[in-house]
Amino acid sequence: MLFLQFLVNGLTTGALYALMAVGFAIIYNGTRILHLAHGAVFTFAGYMMYLCSVVLGLSVVVAFLLSVAATAVVGALCEILVYRPLRRAGSRPTADLVASIGLLTLLEALFALVFTTDTKTLHEGSLSTYEVGDIIVTNLHLIILAVAAIVFPCLQLFLAYSKYGRAMRALADNPALAGVLGVDTRKLYVLIFLLGSALAAVAACLISYDVGVRPQMGVSIMFIALVAVIVGGIGYLPGAAAGGILLGLLEQVGLWYLSARWEDVVVFVVLLVFLILRPQGMFGGRIITRRA
Repeated sequence: MLFLQFLVNGLTTGALYALMAVGFAIIYNGTRILHLAHGAVFTFAGYMMYLCSVVLGLSVVVAFLLSVAATAVVGALCEILVYRPLRRAGSRPTADLVASIGLLTLLEALFALVFTTDTKTLHEGSLSTYEVGDIIVTNLHLIILAVAAIVFPCLQLFLAYSKYGRAMRALADNPALAGVLGVDTRKLYVLIFLLGSALAAVAACLISYDVGVRPQMGVSIMFIALVAVIVGGIGYLPGAAAGGILLGLLEQVGLWYLSARWEDVVVFVVLLVFLILRPQGMFGGRIITRRA
């Protein structure tokens, strides 16, 4: 029964990783920018949740919605103020990467300066729990699974059937052709960053409510999101979600045999195994077939 408990924990952790990974993948697929500052955007959402719920005393639901909206705007500002000027100047992808790393470092330093390096907790006491046989489930577990069950189908419907969703897919498949067909790439880039950052904010608010928020938390979650995208198959959004869930499961099942300090090692080992045995990721073959 202990295995089932780790399985439940792994599914909820994996759902959070999947939200972060899909947000990162949407930005990379649509813009080809390795937006490592996505980790800092994630951290910003956690601090917004702290400010709204603890400092301002707003309800959790209102704080959550405000944090997601504010974080989406911050993500869009990364595109407008940082990446767009570089693109206009004809910079190479390496310049975008360096700018992203610099932005990540700058924002982390600002968070530490404003909020200190101490962990800020969002609630007092333990979470409400429910027993299902020998399995203990918290109310946060249920909320995470419910949010994931709502967000991912809605995202799929948006990308498949909406005007802007189809435009984002066209931009990801062939940026030059999308421009020729009249797609406003400037507005679409902003929308991509809005959407990707909002997904990261959802994950950040839920994680922060559980473990609190600290300036460096975005770096580790960004590493996990990047590994999830590689494991799932670069360019395939359901693969990024599957990669996030797989990493969450492996992390939690690994705790059955190892201590918590080995979590990052488990993620690195998974990355190494896939790079050696299946560098195209779990769904790499499907991507090649689809694009052929």
